[in-house]
Amino acid sequence: MSAENTLRMTGTLVARESLRWTPARVPVLEFRIEHLSRQMEAGTEREVSCELTIRAIGPAAHQIEVVALGSQMKIEGFIAAKSAKNRAPVLHVRTFELLEGI
Repeated sequence: MSAENTLRMTGTLVARESLRWTPARVPVLEFRIEHLSRQMEAGTEREVSCELTIRAIGPAAHQIEVVALGSQMKIEGFIAAKSAKNRAPVLHVRTFELLEGI
């Protein structure tokens, strides 16, 4: 089964856990970004904000581990449940970019 599951989000890196490793020795890093923007909804502009939990696996985990808190990022990835027991959504990084001047 193939279905679309892609999310792009920009935000500020506000928290990061310590790098951990899977039993197969693959690095995993969980972090959070805060998103603030103005969006159109039902013909009206409104301010929106949220914090999103994000998971980076593999080389991206090492790269994001050294990014300074407060940095602006654009992340593209897919949404999956945090775990089999915790169904809360987590954005899994496919690509990311550090942004300046936002």
